[in-house]
Amino acid sequence: MRVLVLLNAKAGTLNTGAIDNPREIVDAAFRAAGHEVETDLVEPDDMDGRLDHAARAGFDAIVVGGGDGTFSHALAKLADSGKTLGLLPLGTMNLLGRDMYAQTGDLAVMAAALADGEVKKIDLATLNGRPFHTLAGLGYFARVAREREQTRFDFPGGKILSVLISIWKSVTKTGRTRLGIKAGGRSFSTRAYATMITSNRIGDDWRRQRLDEGVLELHLMRASHFAGRAKAGLELLSGNWREGDAIESIKAQEIEISSERPRLWVAVDGELRRETMPLVFRIERAKIPVLMPKV
Repeated sequence: MRVLVLLNAKAGTLNTGAIDNPREIVDAAFRAAGHEVETDLVEPDDMDGRLDHAARAGFDAIVVGGGDGTFSHALAKLADSGKTLGLLPLGTMNLLGRDMYAQTGDLAVMAAALADGEVKKIDLATLNGRPFHTLAGLGYFARVAREREQTRFDFPGGKILSVLISIWKSVTKTGRTRLGIKAGGRSFSTRAYATMITSNRIGDDWRRQRLDEGVLELHLMRASHFAGRAKAGLELLSGNWREGDAIESIKAQEIEISSERPRLWVAVDGELRRETMPLVFRIERAKIPVLMPKV
């Protein structure tokens, strides 16, 4: 297989300088598995252009190294190219990477697992026609993303501190949003503190057992008071949130969310967008060929 690997030079793991010679590490892993490989470090501003070129080039597989946002960009650019995609999770949250890999963190181990992997087709979820791979969040989740963007500048270099501060600010500032929802054969109006849509179902540990189930899942937290929010948080931490009553989940192939507001902030795979209403979520089963580590 002829493979192109594009490593985001500013991805969290690479930006720290903790990994020496990432290109050589990746090249060695893919060559050892019998692939022809080309690996480049790419600045974020150049990534879209490189992906556009990769879609037309003669590679069998395009692997991106970076966070969830980097892979979302790759999906948007390459979903209809017929190319096999791959991910080396090098970001902060690595939502998709945690579902794909038995172990994350060590580039050499991940590269070897991916190079020895197999091609499987995963689902393609979209929000207003644009692909996403894991989740989209409104209300509290969008507020966290907004606060974190601001906190990065106030507390440079303090990743954990900035995340904790953004969570605290979001808990204290977020109110409920009135939404109209169509999902799973139901239509209703509600006021939600936090709303999340996931591509495929998540387990109690917030990981997905399957990436080809062909379903979306809507999760609603409606509590208006702090005690209700705290109860939801405890259920999440204990892994009992599906048995509790603080979070309601609805399975569907298509979800539509409307609001009196013309646009809402939405956190999509860790990146913040301001989306035009209504929000229409769809999923296509087994749409994208992806190079996956073997289980």
